[in-house]
Amino acid sequence: MNCLLRGRPVHPSCQCAASAGPSSSARVPLGFATRRSRATRISGEAPFHGEARGRLVRSAGASREVRRTETVEEQMERRLRESEQVESRVVSIDDEEEFVQQLEEAGKDLVVVEFQSERVCETGLFEPEPELQWKLDAEKEAAARMARCADVKHVIQRTARECTDVRFLSVETDGSPDREALLQRLGVTVLPTLQFYREGKLLWEHKGVAQMGANVGEGLMYYGDRAGSGGVQPSTLVAEVTSRASLDAFLNANPDPKVLNVLQVALTNAGPCIKVFPAVVALARSFQGYASFARLIGDTNGETRELLKDFNIVEVPTFLFFRGGKEVGRHVGSSRGDLIGQILTQQAAQGLSPPPPPVTARKSRSRASMRDAKLRRG
Repeated sequence: MNCLLRGRPVHPSCQCAASAGPSSSARVPLGFATRRSRATRISGEAPFHGEARGRLVRSAGASREVRRTETVEEQMERRLRESEQVESRVVSIDDEEEFVQQLEEAGKDLVVVEFQSERVCETGLFEPEPELQWKLDAEKEAAARMARCADVKHVIQRTARECTDVRFLSVETDGSPDREALLQRLGVTVLPTLQFYREGKLLWEHKGVAQMGANVGEGLMYYGDRAGSGGVQPSTLVAEVTSRASLDAFLNANPDPKVLNVLQVALTNAGPCIKVFPAVVALARSFQGYASFARLIGDTNGETRELLKDFNIVEVPTFLFFRGGKEVGRHVGSSRGDLIGQILTQQAAQGLSPPPPPVTARKSRSRASMRDAKLRRG
């Protein structure tokens, strides 16, 4: 499904689209692409909010493992420490003044804001809700939704505990006039809602519990250069193009005609661009020596907007393929499978085969165990 946008060219991990609709050519405002969308048509000015400053900074989170030898007392102590860490890392906001103060104190850090309720949990989907014929069914449905919201809350708490250089805020609706006024001021109409801020601007928001847990990590990877499941920061694998000079540097860094240069053209708050970025990072890691990758966020500055015009970009994400500094093809859409297919097709036309998949540590241990077993039997 394409998400069409009206108007002219735009002017602006851990593991991170707003609303879905049935139409194959639904028109949506910039930054609110449907979950099923594969591309967003460029137009209009992105809706930014806020007065404070902030930027993305790198952070290295550490995964938590519970040892099998942990006693009940040690487990309780650990959970208490984790709860205290969450309370210190997730700041509860009561009114607009506190919200603005937190954004200002964040300085140049990324700010993630969760708006949630203890009584309301909405999917954020525009499709009609299933008819519930019996009260028991309604109660089960409500309980299942609240459980999903509780799971998302735990994901955010765990992420906040690990991402120490990202500021996390929580606004819980409880009927308070000040909090309700803040939600109205920020345009929050669905609970829960997740928002990402940088330099006082609303970069992106996700409405509803559907896929919100995954979007926490995707947003941190896209905006915060957070390492994904592979443990490698995206910036070490995907070059950032912010000018003509950096574009030339990317294309000239891989003069080998056997290496396909892939440039993802994106926008700051286009949902499909955010959703596909983890796949881009994974491909960059797997296809080293076969294809190189870079990202151009077209609404970053004047030069990037000019590059959008020069490349005649109509929808994002658009992937441009270069060989020897010249464009040899392009692909529009956020499907990982389609992107892989296009890259393989480009390389197959040159008689080039993809590299073998990397051997994981688990597979290596398994093969070593098999060899040891054979030696013991022999």
